[in-house]
Formats: sequence, C-alpha cells, structure tokens
Amino acid sequence: MDGVRLADRLAYGAGLAARRVGFLHDAFRPAGPEAPLALENRFMRLCVAFVTQAGSVGEPSGFGVPFRQAWADWSYLRVGDYLAGPEGICFIASIEPPKPMLVVMGNGLLALVRPGGQTQPGLTGYGAVQVATETPLFTGFPASLLAGGLGDRTRDGLPDDGRVPGFVALLPAVDKVVPQVADILINERGERYALTGIEAVGGIWRLSCVQAVR
Repeated sequence: MDGVRLADRLAYGAGLAARRVGFLHDAFRPAGPEAPLALENRFMRLCVAFVTQAGSVGEPSGFGVPFRQAWADWSYLRVGDYLAGPEGICFIASIEPPKPMLVVMGNGLLALVRPGGQTQPGLTGYGAVQVATETPLFTGFPASLLAGGLGDRTRDGLPDDGRVPGFVALLPAVDKVVPQVADILINERGERYALTGIEAVGGIWRLSCVQAVR
C-alpha cells in the first residue's frame, strides 16, 4: 500500500470514528476578506470529534488552550477551513497524515484595519490614529485572541507605569491581505490591538499585538 492510499484510508477511518462519537459540523471555506462563515461559503457538513492536543479523552482541554486534535474525514478539508458546530467555531491549522488534524478554537471575531494619515497637518510632525482614515483589510473572521507576549509600557514611561497587555491572535491567512506592524485588530466588542509582529506558518497567521488603552 502506498502513502497516498494509506492517507486516504486513515482519513476514511477518522471519519467513521467521528460519526460514532462526534457531532455534525458545517464546513466553510473563506472566499474573500469578509464574512468567511457566510452561507455561500459553506461547502459540506460532516461529523467531527475533538480531543485534547495530546490526544486524551480523559481530561479537559485546559483553560486558555485553543488547540485541539480533530478526528474527521480530512480528504475534503484543507488548512484554513472553518468548522462550526455545537462545540463552537474552529479553523484547521494543520493536516499532516497519518496524524490527526490540528485545529484552533475561536473565541471571537476579528477585523483588521490599516491606519491612515492626518487629513490636516498639525504644528508638529506627530499625528494620532484617526478612525475616519482607516482602511479595512478584512472583517468578521473567527479567531483565537488570548493574552500572551511581553506587552509594552504605557506611553508616559513613568517608573510606576504598568504594561499595556500583550496578546497573540491566531487565524487563517486571508488571501491578498498582507498585514503590517502597526495595523490594528478590532474585536467584536470594539477593543483595539496594534500589531507588533507577524508570523505566517503554513497558511495560518500568528499575530503579536498590544492592546490599545485610553
């Protein structure tokens, strides 16, 4: 048996196992920079079973851990697809047969905007970000946004200042969008996060950012 046929049989077996112990999910494939879970992006329904990243079913996944192993027939799926079902929304981060899929559970919706310049010059060369001049890059993408990283000092730089919270966002790479440092992530509550680092890993973005505070 060659590797291709073995991978196909393993995927089929994972699908059978998911039909026994998993739940029915809708699969979505983003087709642009907006609303990846729109009805027109749904391409199939299939059963999916989740276990911990280590493969255990005898313990909970852990607080603040977005990664899961997913058992499903991955022959129909690819990295960046979304799965939506009774256990929430996740996206596929890795498919590496014969190993099971790795998925990331989402905890919110993110948009990305690029700040524009000032519409009128001031007395100095400094200009703050103006919402009216921001350019939307993508909107409505389910993602994982969790606290992490070093953050940054508050802008006053006084000895007793705390740090601006650091966060890490994980989401599928959006076609034809190239994020840059200083772009701004915005979640569904309107909270804003300035990008400080961008890493692309196999079709997935890992974005480091600091929360904008007033």
